[in-house]
Amino acid sequence: MVQPTPPALPHASSSSAKEDPLLGRTISDRFKILSVVARGGMGKVYRAEQSPLGRVVALKVLQPNYAGENEPEFHKRFFMEASIVARLTHPNTVTVYDYGQTPDGIYFMAMELLEGKTLHRLIREAAPMEPLRALHILVQACRSLREAHGHGVIHRDLKPANLFLIRHDDDPDFVKVLDFGLVKRTDETAEEALTKTGLFMGSPKYMAPEQIRGDRCTPATDVYALGVILYEMLSGKVPFERNNSANLLLAHVNDPVPS
Repeated sequence: MVQPTPPALPHASSSSAKEDPLLGRTISDRFKILSVVARGGMGKVYRAEQSPLGRVVALKVLQPNYAGENEPEFHKRFFMEASIVARLTHPNTVTVYDYGQTPDGIYFMAMELLEGKTLHRLIREAAPMEPLRALHILVQACRSLREAHGHGVIHRDLKPANLFLIRHDDDPDFVKVLDFGLVKRTDETAEEALTKTGLFMGSPKYMAPEQIRGDRCTPATDVYALGVILYEMLSGKVPFERNNSANLLLAHVNDPVPS
């Protein structure tokens, strides 16, 4: 996820470099890492400058020391996200410029650097939202997904934190869909390759019943998540809130959707 970025320092301090050895390093001979933008369990997003273009980008890096029994699957997902999103060209989808792996095992993906806020933050600040504003945001997300679905790709992890809002011309709510990291192709071979470990992936508040049951995901899986997001924008809450994730997932499968 690409978060709002603080101003970057021209050079990393020695103390910062000790905390993060990638600060100041040039990845793949062209991306000089300037500062940290966001952190996650699998890696970080950095602000970097691309040579020789002088373009400032968001550099998503998978931790080289990430450990776990499912590590190969995460690497496959990283490259699947990069290769698929690099082929998507819709203005409402985050642009990927480059991706690859360094000789010492660092997986990276260079994307457009976004300045703005997530829909998650906007909902916290402004929900319940005006219906026209909520629909304006939703329709843009739909346009991004229409292109992805046309390529046989399902996002599977749509949530307000993965819809980023930037100012574009006179539109303060221009949407960029982020984080195709749980993306799934609709052909069975690719599906089986990434689900054989039995990993549970997704965000419980926004998951469709078929995804929870482990059934085949379709474009409707993303449409369900968009419906939950619209509900939350209009009401300030998600349709199902339970005291733990297990009960929440069961509610999506069994309970009628509240008005």
